[in-house]
Formats: sequence, C-alpha cells, structure tokens
Amino acid sequence: MQSRTLLAALAIGAIGLTVGNAHAQAADPCTVYTCMAGVSGVGTPGGAACTAPIAAFHAIQVWDPEFDSGSTATARRQFLMTCPGVQEPTNLAILNAIIAQWGYSP
Repeated sequence: MQSRTLLAALAIGAIGLTVGNAHAQAADPCTVYTCMAGVSGVGTPGGAACTAPIAAFHAIQVWDPEFDSGSTATARRQFLMTCPGVQEPTNLAILNAIIAQWGYSP
C-alpha cells in the first residue's frame, strides 16, 4: 500500500515538473508547423533550427493510461491550428499531411 502512495506522489510530482517546463519552453505553433511541413516533404527542412520545434510537436502526447493515438493526433492538430496562417485552405492540406504522417505516433 505504501508503494502505491509513493508511486502516486512521484507521478504527480513528475506531472507538475512537466507542466512547469511546458510553460517555460512553450513552442511557437507557426514555427512547429513550418518545421513539421519541412520534414513531411512539403516544405524545406529547417535543419538544426527545427530540432526543438519538432521535439515540441512530438512531446504532445495523450496517455490514458496507455498511449492514445487518436487523442494525440487531435491534440497535435489543435496545437498547430493556433497558428493563424494554418486556417488557409492550402495550409490546411499541409496540416492534414503532417497529421497523417506524424500525428498518431508517440
């Protein structure tokens, strides 16, 4: 019983640290969109400058308690949709390509 309490406390602490770091290092959705378009073959790869934005995209994951690929894809799509330019029809097609290729994997 004590081990469950300890594990629960550690899990809550880890979530708190993750949330705290997420706010401190919030990625710009437009930069993430541009970099993901590049690795999806739709734009120009951004090289080293895209390492952090691509990592931010892949860090968006939904677990309940196992990895939920559909909810992860939805969360990633919603994040990218906060970039104003993604609302354009051409850019929505690129968004769909990004989510189809990268949206569902952990």
